[in-house]
Amino acid sequence: MLAAAAHGYQSCPMDGFDFKAVGSLINLPADHEVVMFVAIGKKAAEYPPHGGQLPEEETVIHNRFA
Repeated sequence: MLAAAAHGYQSCPMDGFDFKAVGSLINLPADHEVVMFVAIGKKAAEYPPHGGQLPEEETVIHNRFA
C-alpha cells in the first residue's frame, strides 16, 4: 500500500469475504492461503468534504463503563 501511494495511487485493504471460494476461483495452490485483498487505483474525483468532529464530551467516557 505504501508502494502504491509512492506511485500516486490510492489503496484500500479488504476483508470479510469467502477466502476459500476466492482461492478456488483463482486456482490457488493448496499450500497457499488468501488473507486479504488490496484494491489499488486512481481516484475518479476529489473526495467530498468530511463532517466536523464530535465534541470530546460526546465521544469519551471517563472512569466508568458505557
